[in-house]
Amino acid sequence: MEGEKIRQSGFESDVGRESGKDGADGGATAEEAAEAKSAEKTEEMRRERLKRRIEHWIEHNREHAEGFRRAAEEAEALRLHEVSEVLREAARRLEEASSLLEKASSALAAKHGER
Repeated sequence: MEGEKIRQSGFESDVGRESGKDGADGGATAEEAAEAKSAEKTEEMRRERLKRRIEHWIEHNREHAEGFRRAAEEAEALRLHEVSEVLREAARRLEEASSLLEKASSALAAKHGER
């Protein structure tokens, strides 16, 4: 009866085959444990990738905001006051976006015991 399934009171069980489960406590098989560990590692890698993306966006925004401020000074020198003001506002808004991204980064770190 190697590997044959039998029916006992509506409950199917494997007979004559090692299932890899500890019948006493219903623990996970080695395969299930490996899958769980793999899933945990994948999740950790995804969190790390998200963290790096957020950090990149923060730096990228800072660079753009500085470029907007330089362009605003150039527009001011050309007596394009409205253009200068709009560029300064764009720089301010990018800084606000960076502030929100920093909050997201902090929340991610706090959720996973970093920093």
